Amino acid sequence: MADKTHILLVDDDPLLRRLFGGKLSTAGYDIIYATNGNDAREMARRLHPDLVLMDINMPGYENGLATAHRMKSEEETKDIPIILLTNVDPSMEAEQKLKETSADDYIHKSIDLNEFMEKIKKFLETNKKNKHEK
Repeated sequence: MADKTHILLVDDDPLLRRLFGGKLSTAGYDIIYATNGNDAREMARRLHPDLVLMDINMPGYENGLATAHRMKSEEETKDIPIILLTNVDPSMEAEQKLKETSADDYIHKSIDLNEFMEKIKKFLETNKKNKHEK
């Protein structure tokens, strides 16, 4: 059980949580859900997931960009990798804005689910390898 990969999925859209969460869960990942930035930060501090997948556009006090920035600046959560989920056009300007948050990567929500799973798997493998090399 300790070897299981924990992913915090943060999105206010229940359909997308079900879609991405279901696919990840079926692949054997342990999925933790949050619907806003404040809950995401609290859960990340408490549970230290292996990865955070976070929607950029969420209601409430702070959106995904602000939450990612705060998490990367807080001692307890700064080393947790964050992949932003977005519907934003992946133009150069959007890519630069995402990089400014210190997020580790981003995935467009319209991605094919098999491609999504492959990208998550590769990201987690690379991240695990990099941790062991440090």
